[in-house]
Amino acid sequence: MLTAVLAWLSSTVGKTVAKWSVVIATGAAIYWRIYESGRLAEKAAEAQPDAETITKRKSIDETVDRMPDAAVRDELRKWVRHD
Repeated sequence: MLTAVLAWLSSTVGKTVAKWSVVIATGAAIYWRIYESGRLAEKAAEAQPDAETITKRKSIDETVDRMPDAAVRDELRKWVRHD
C-alpha cells in the first residue's frame, strides 16, 4: 500500500497534487495567523476600557476611604432627594 502511494506521488499528477497541497496548506496557515492576530487585537481593544474603569474605580475607592465619615455623608446627601 505504501509503495502504491509513493509511486503515485512520484508520478506527474502526484507531484502536481502534492505541490498544490503544500501551497494551499501554506496559504491556510498564513490566513489562520492573520485571523488569530486580528482576534487577539480585538480582545485587547475590548479589555482596555475595562482596565481603565477598574483603575478609576480603585482611585475613587481610595479617595473615599481617606475621607472622614462626615464628609462622605455630606457628599452622599447631595445625591439623595429630600422629599
